[in-house]
Amino acid sequence: MLRMNRLPLAGLLLASLIAGCSSTPRQLSELPATTDSPIEDILRQAERRSGAEAHLLRLHAAQTALNRNQFDQVRSILAMIPQSDLPLDQQQRFSELQARSELALDQPAAALRALRHPSLQQLDSLTPEAQLDIQLLRAQTMAAAGEHLNAAQERVFIHNLLPAHAQQDNLAQIWTSLNQAPTEQLREASTAASGDLAGWLELALIVRDHGNLDLQVHAMQQWQDRHASHPAAVTPPEAISRLLELHAERPQHIALLLPFAGGLAAAADALRDGFLSAQYHAYSEGLTQPRISLYDSGAYGNLLQFYQRAQADGVQWVVGPLDRQQVGALAALPELPLPTLALNYADSTATPPPGLFQFGLAPEDEARSAALQAWQDGHRQMAILANRDDWSQRSARAFADHWQELGGLLVGHETIDEPARISGQIAELLQVRERQQTNQDAQGGLGDVGVTQPAPRPDLDALFLAADPLQARQIKPTLVFQYAGDLPVYAASRAYRLSLNGEPNPDIDGIMIAEIPWLLTRADPLYQPVVDNWPTAAGPMGRLYAMGVDAQRIFSRLLQMQEQPDTRIDGATGTLSLDGNGRVLRVLPWGEMVDGQLQPIMESPLLLQ
Repeated sequence: MLRMNRLPLAGLLLASLIAGCSSTPRQLSELPATTDSPIEDILRQAERRSGAEAHLLRLHAAQTALNRNQFDQVRSILAMIPQSDLPLDQQQRFSELQARSELALDQPAAALRALRHPSLQQLDSLTPEAQLDIQLLRAQTMAAAGEHLNAAQERVFIHNLLPAHAQQDNLAQIWTSLNQAPTEQLREASTAASGDLAGWLELALIVRDHGNLDLQVHAMQQWQDRHASHPAAVTPPEAISRLLELHAERPQHIALLLPFAGGLAAAADALRDGFLSAQYHAYSEGLTQPRISLYDSGAYGNLLQFYQRAQADGVQWVVGPLDRQQVGALAALPELPLPTLALNYADSTATPPPGLFQFGLAPEDEARSAALQAWQDGHRQMAILANRDDWSQRSARAFADHWQELGGLLVGHETIDEPARISGQIAELLQVRERQQTNQDAQGGLGDVGVTQPAPRPDLDALFLAADPLQARQIKPTLVFQYAGDLPVYAASRAYRLSLNGEPNPDIDGIMIAEIPWLLTRADPLYQPVVDNWPTAAGPMGRLYAMGVDAQRIFSRLLQMQEQPDTRIDGATGTLSLDGNGRVLRVLPWGEMVDGQLQPIMESPLLLQ
């Protein structure tokens, strides 16, 4: 629970006040800073008064409840006070009490509304200390409400006003908030920023724009030369200092362990080429890169034999294997000889050994992204359509779990497998009925006239679709036929065919689809060089090339991601973070099918939760 500061209140209140004496406070300065009196006694005293005197006593009771961490009681007491009837200083106190209590009750949106009351736009009448308390509360509340850039701006503004002992923590909070703000928001703000804020935004964008640790540190060092007097250059946040330490400790020899023969060979080649492309790009920037040695994972019946060979060769880190069974075997070991970034996920949910990290293109990532996107779009009640294959069932489970974690309600789940049955299953899910609707245009607009029209169930906001392209083609026409053509549909990437030649996908216009940035925006700096060398990287195989690029970008930052859980990397395969078990999680951007082609949805990126 957040620590709540006691609000400073000057002056003394006569002991006879609560005892029932006629002496009654008439302004805030006449209230005590604290009291041992029961809150109920203060409220009973308020009941014997009226108007301003009663309001002030209730405000005192609310303050006392806050000091005692009785936040629900603060809320109920404030409900008795008409804020608009109070003088300015009491309106300010009301708003602050309301904000602190709502924040403690995990209601940051309500707390933010309280802090945006007009009374708190007039802080000049408060002491400098009280003004600083309000501004710190604003920053804390904005961060809790997801307004991370605003929170950082507030802290940058007040930094030099803070006492020296509080400034280091404030620097860390600024950096944390900037790391959680969407990249495009940072970029847009940087065009108009000045002073220390401009320096902070430039530093934050260095981390976003350079996935490679070497490029990051090189750019940071250049930034420090340009901003020698900036607070973050004089006293760098701990996260930045640690990043510089990790760079100094980075491995010098890496093994790339992939199945270069057999059924996974094509995937291995794409991963290798993406990885080495990112490596050579860093070389082209004049940055020393670790030595890479290639090993065929198919040559080892027992991966411990590989580790013995790799250690003898001087390898310090391993990237791979790709085969799911081999990753599972590593996850079952009590310890690993070398830190390893596996390129798939083990089926086991058991805690993996220290030093094992797992990164892949899991369907669960797309499903969790769908839940986040739908929640951000304001939907709260959804249903699932998924076919029977393993990929779709994993997607459906992950969506349902994350949707319910967010607080959403799952109102239906249909498994679709036979094309002939899909229309009936959707009809059953939608529960279309003849429903009463209002038609104000009837009879020339004279009054509301009830008309009966077919309509789907009112408790369904949107659908999540985990199906193949053939099944997806039946969804939109069926929704239109069932009077639900406007129902939003969020789909995993398998719902459409990605073609090198740009062939359109018929009958799925309007469906929103999760896709990796590499293929959706095609704005990654390595996209064009890679596609020029390997044209298949612009098609479905592009997901594997992009994964190889990201594997090279993140392996040297895994310890940073582990130590600093707020670390985010804007990668070619999504926005990347690390969970407590060493699994790299992805949040994907969204596109919408327009004229048979997937077009990016231009909106704020998702916030990881």
